[in-house]
Amino acid sequence: MRHIRFATFATLLLLMTSIAMTSCGVTAATSKINKVELGMNKDDIKQLLGKPLFRNANETGEEWGYRKVVGDILQPEEMYFIVTFDANNKVIAYNSVKAHTHIPHQGTPVH
Repeated sequence: MRHIRFATFATLLLLMTSIAMTSCGVTAATSKINKVELGMNKDDIKQLLGKPLFRNANETGEEWGYRKVVGDILQPEEMYFIVTFDANNKVIAYNSVKAHTHIPHQGTPVH
């Protein structure tokens, strides 16, 4: 009987911890995004964030986009994290935008 109570307590504690972490908007993806710095190269970004969801490019550089979700579990908000590289493949800018915001394309998206 005590084993069942402990298992139930442990399950509830795990659930409450998960909800608390999600409600803060702190996720593994967010903590990785917070490590992005100016001057990093494409290999650094790919190793940190993985393959981008989309890419835009032109003769001056390239943008990589990643999806992230912020907010609490009841009202999550979808965002895109955009990393901009110069012609030398170095990060020159990064920004988060709401997913429904129009993202200007500098070139043809790569699928």
